[in-house]
Amino acid sequence: MEAYLKKLCFEYQVEEKEVKELLARMERVYLDKGETIASATMPEQSLYIIVSGILHTFTTQQGEDKTVRFLSEGDAILCYNTSKHSVKTLTRCVAYYISEDEIEELCATSITFSNQFYLKEEMSVNARKLTIRERYLSLLSEIPDILYRVPLKYITYYLGADVTSLGYLAGSCK
Repeated sequence: MEAYLKKLCFEYQVEEKEVKELLARMERVYLDKGETIASATMPEQSLYIIVSGILHTFTTQQGEDKTVRFLSEGDAILCYNTSKHSVKTLTRCVAYYISEDEIEELCATSITFSNQFYLKEEMSVNARKLTIRERYLSLLSEIPDILYRVPLKYITYYLGADVTSLGYLAGSCK
């Protein structure tokens, strides 16, 4: 079984068979680095399951993207029109995509997946309550090579630290 599929099954507590049924209904898409897949100006709701690459949800403050959450292989994200957050790729990505109409149909047929998906979204919001060190260690356990693939400005904002603190943190966690 592919790595993203294993993570998806584990993280969302769903059976491989159910995920494969979902993927069979989805379209595989290739996203370029810097591509926005959700923002206030994009009206369609959609679901993406990440096969490879790194994305982030962010807010824009004073012209800069401020990362709220990172997503990588095996993560799923429900994208919808919101003035609070946008979703953009930080690297080239491969994902499975399903539109709003198909999501409604899916939720009607797969209560397990829809319940687990919303529970996981709620857990990611609660992750902001962790200490900087806990968020850093959690981030590295989820995306071990993130420091080499994503600009530090996104990571430091996500952690709530500056570059100097990030260097100290990285040195103390080895």
